[in-house]
Amino acid sequence: MKKKRKARHQSANKILLACVVFAFALASVAPVFRKHDEHAAKARLDAMHHHHPHHRFSKSFTSSSNYYSEDDASDTIQTTSKTTTHKKEEEDSDDDDDARRTGAFACPDIREHCEYDGAVVLDGVAAGPTKSIADCCEKCSTTSGCNVYVFCDESWCKGQCWLKRIESPDVETPKLRNGAREGDLNVPWTSGMLMKDYAKAEKTRDGTKKTLKEHVSITTPVGAFTIRLKPEWHRKSVEYLTDLAETENACQGTSCKLYRVEPGFLVQGVLRSFVVRANKETFQFQKLMEYGDVGWAGGSAGPDFFVYLGEKPATWLKFDHTIWGTVEDPKSLEVLEKIVKMDSHTPGGPNTMRFLREEMPIRVA
Repeated sequence: MKKKRKARHQSANKILLACVVFAFALASVAPVFRKHDEHAAKARLDAMHHHHPHHRFSKSFTSSSNYYSEDDASDTIQTTSKTTTHKKEEEDSDDDDDARRTGAFACPDIREHCEYDGAVVLDGVAAGPTKSIADCCEKCSTTSGCNVYVFCDESWCKGQCWLKRIESPDVETPKLRNGAREGDLNVPWTSGMLMKDYAKAEKTRDGTKKTLKEHVSITTPVGAFTIRLKPEWHRKSVEYLTDLAETENACQGTSCKLYRVEPGFLVQGVLRSFVVRANKETFQFQKLMEYGDVGWAGGSAGPDFFVYLGEKPATWLKFDHTIWGTVEDPKSLEVLEKIVKMDSHTPGGPNTMRFLREEMPIRVA
């Protein structure tokens, strides 16, 4: 019995000794486990940073932190996000400065799924192949008369850039073509507008009327003709012609030109200015057009105009056109008769409108 008790006692001592040794061993390795936990926490943060590159953690988290919560991360992200946003704004500002220094053109007010309307300055063929809306915008910026640009990158219209204009971009927004609404995903075009090549609206200082010219001279490569202005027929049109004649460089490039001739009927052209505010009024003066009379074409308010050269009053035109002047002197009429007989063609085929083979630039004085 004594031997059995002694054996049990020795066994208990061994177990106690083993427990003491294990306790000492556990105490010695605890710092290692704590260090491992710290590295693991840091690894989790690095992993989160890798999967969310837009999140930037500040240096407020250190390896001495034993605990980490999602609330801590949120606070850190928000704080650092503000810093990153501020830094990004500074970088963008630097980029803008670099663009200005290098001459690169920044395109404002780009509208996707939007097709602006306007008078065509250069169509998609004349403007040439274009890689992007930015290139189309830059073409508009360097093209006289253009202040609206439209670009398409779809397969059927890929690379088309149309350069257009509206008369008063400071007070009006371009209309949308075909009744579409902005943002319609079925519209493949992207559009923009530049504040250039237009006449700023003038404020009337008092009630006095502008002194109008009595005559304007239209100079062409083959001679000049004089138009006697008739404010009693339409004053607003005469005011426009007066401004056109008195403003330096009112006609730029081919903004004023003759382009259509119909023997026995008319000589037609355009009087467009990028620095004189356009006439926008029409008036059906109760007078049939007679030989030498001048008016706006197509029943419009301009800037396309024509000189009527028919032998008889234009009864078929009725009173549909706003007329504002007449060519009376024989020398002027002789120049017009010479122009109407110049080389021309009908690109649309027989019985269609006849155009000069070479458009004729004109000046107004």
